This record gives sequence, structure tokens and C-alpha cells, in this order.
Amino acid sequence: MLISKFDTKNIEDNIMKFEEKYNFEFPKQYRDFLKKYNGGMTPDTNFKMNRISSDIRGFYGFENADEDYNYKGIEGLISFCEFLNDNMLLIGTNDFGDYILLGIGSENNGKIFFCYHDRKKSYKELAEDFKTFVGSCKSKKIGHVRTIEERRQGMIDRGYGSYVSPVTLKGWQAEIDLYSNIVQEELILE
Repeated sequence: MLISKFDTKNIEDNIMKFEEKYNFEFPKQYRDFLKKYNGGMTPDTNFKMNRISSDIRGFYGFENADEDYNYKGIEGLISFCEFLNDNMLLIGTNDFGDYILLGIGSENNGKIFFCYHDRKKSYKELAEDFKTFVGSCKSKKIGHVRTIEERRQGMIDRGYGSYVSPVTLKGWQAEIDLYSNIVQEELILE
């Protein structure tokens, strides 16, 4: 699995404060992951486990993590609090907004679960631990990032040139900026 990690400055302090705030301890495997990567983006990553097939956009981190994958941005969500009440911690998400969760209770500690965002809350166990989960994820290395001109020509060639708007161009530019600067590395857990 490939990951584009976030800055790990102050990570141990952030982990400790988070655990104190929510009165739990990260399982060692996940704590080690956070210390090494502080979460991270996982573009073009997919998994198939226990009858669940999904992509995974990224894992949440602290302080210096990207704003879309920062615990600070999701702590106030009702679903975040509901998961904690069920001894589950939201650790990642897919493109549809479904949840990847880490068990933090005595009976589910360290296990990885999946929960659909738009269905009755039901936790589907994916893996016995985080290392097993990431070991089942498959990533593609980001290659050439198509330019705006290449994208525009592709739309014209398919007969959709009239759909290229300022909003489309802005979205394309944001994607180009993101993927042109991303650094992927193999996620390695001890």
C-alpha cells in the first residue's frame, strides 16, 4: 500500500492529548502507524475483504495533517461521537463518505471495521488488526497528471467540450496541484 504521509511534528504529544480527551489508548500497531505517518492520503488505493470492496482516500491525523484528513475537523461530528460511544474510532474514509474504523474497546481492540454512511449503522469487520488491513490494500503509483489542456481536449474529443466551465477548470486545477505535489511511499509497519 502506498501512502503520502503527513508531517509528524509533535505527534507523540498529539496522540497523548487525544487519548486523554477521549479516555482510551490506541492499540500499539495503530499508535506506531500514527507516530511514523500521522495518517496520510492514499490515492488510487482499494481493498476487498469480507465481502466489502472499496477504495480508501486516506487516514486521519493530527495538527499538521491535511485539513480534509485532520481529526480537528471531524471531532464535532455527531457520527464521530456515536462511533466513540460504540468503542470505535473513525480512522479513514472512502470516496463515498463511508467509514473505516478502529476498535478501541476491550472486545474489539485493534480490529478494523467498515460502516456505510447512508445505511443503518452496522459494523462489518474487515481485519483482525491494522497491519492485516493495510496489507490487503492495493495502490497504484500516481503517474502523469494530465494538464488542463489535455483534459479539455479529451472532453472535446468525446463531444462534451461545452461542459468545460470555470468551475470545472477550478476543480481540475485543484486536482493537478494536489497530485503533482504528492509524494507516495510504501507503508511499512514493524
